Amino acid sequence: WRALARRNQRAATTRRVHSQTLADFIAPLALVRVARLVALFHPIGAEVDTRLLANALLAAGVSVAYPRLRSDNVTVDFVACAGPSALVQRPRSRLMEPAGPVLDPAEIDLLVAPALAVNGALVRLGQGGGSYDRYLPTLPETTLTIAAVAAACCLPWGPVDRHDRGVDLVCTEAGLFGPA
Repeated sequence: WRALARRNQRAATTRRVHSQTLADFIAPLALVRVARLVALFHPIGAEVDTRLLANALLAAGVSVAYPRLRSDNVTVDFVACAGPSALVQRPRSRLMEPAGPVLDPAEIDLLVAPALAVNGALVRLGQGGGSYDRYLPTLPETTLTIAAVAAACCLPWGPVDRHDRGVDLVCTEAGLFGPA
C-alpha cells in the first residue's frame, strides 16, 4: 500500500507533468509504429490523466478506445470512441465508459494501462481487481503495452502473483522506459 500512498501524495504539478509526458512520448511512438488504434483509460482518483494523449492521438488521425466493465464488474472490453468527451459515467460508479460495440483485441495496436506500481521486470501491479491482468493476455504479441505509473512507484522488486502481467514499456513523469 506504500505505492498507493506515494501515488496519491504526488503534487498536482507532478501529475500535470506526467500527463504531458504521456502525450509527448506515446503519441509520437504511436505514429512511428503506424498505430491505427490506441487503447487508453480514463483516470480514477490520482491516476495520470490521459486526455492530453487522447487529444494528441486524435489530432494525428489515430483512433482511441477506452475500457468498459462487463456486468461481472471484473472483466473489461475495449470500445472505440470519439475521445474523452464521449465517455459517460457508469451508473453508481466513478468509472467513465464508452458506448458502442466491443472491439476485438487484435484491433488494438498499442495499449496504455494504469498501474499502481511496476517492478524491474515491468510487471504491473494494478488496483487489485485484475481487469487488466485478464485483458493483457488476449492481445496479440504485436500490441505494444505501456504502463502509466508514478516514478516513485517504480520499485526494484515487488510482489508478483501468477496472474500479474508484464508490459513492454513504462511511462512515468520522467519519461518512457524499457526493461532494466
